[in-house]
Amino acid sequence: MVRERRITPEMLVDEVVDRYPETIPVFIRHRMQCVGCHVARFETIAGGAAIYEVDLNDLLQELNAAVDGESKYEHHA
Repeated sequence: MVRERRITPEMLVDEVVDRYPETIPVFIRHRMQCVGCHVARFETIAGGAAIYEVDLNDLLQELNAAVDGESKYEHHA
């Protein structure tokens, strides 16, 4: 079964963080200083990945997994 991606390359970083705050740890893990950056209102996910030299497909997969509650980095107590 193929899931529809909620987060796409052309979405703005600020839009993603506002709509899906659970993605913030993904940006932080990749050392992407997009969270809280004033440029995030204008930067796309694809643009941010290029600037920080992060593989776009991997980033999208992790962001969408976080939204789906499937992050492999989650800690369960």
